[in-house]
Amino acid sequence: MKFLEKLFGGESSSALHPELKQSEREAIIDLLIMAIYVDDHLSLSETKEFDDTTDSLGWDSNTGLSVYISSGTDRARNARSSEEAIDAFIDFVAERLTSKGSKERALTLLNDLFMADGKTDKEKVFFSKVEAAFAG
Repeated sequence: MKFLEKLFGGESSSALHPELKQSEREAIIDLLIMAIYVDDHLSLSETKEFDDTTDSLGWDSNTGLSVYISSGTDRARNARSSEEAIDAFIDFVAERLTSKGSKERALTLLNDLFMADGKTDKEKVFFSKVEAAFAG
């Protein structure tokens, strides 16, 4: 998952994409990792999508990104145990995205990831759940 490390390599702030808090970056990583598992398939085009958008976020933690990704992968795998666990996972992500801008950015990155190789029915359902959680 080296491409995920690039995703958070250096953040640039703009009016369109305000700087994120570290907890928001972590929430977005968790969301994107879960997204990879939604259709049980990571394509080259999804990897390319990550690579093409990696410069938009930063990483500012004493915990290394690869360590965070490893624990995030475990969280995503465990959350796949049931629909209730998936819903709780989405809520956990939504709670950490405190600004409207961070939620919009997460949805954009999630949609871009899904569209990279064509959004499957499972991905559409997951995206709708995430949208609903972010709206609430």
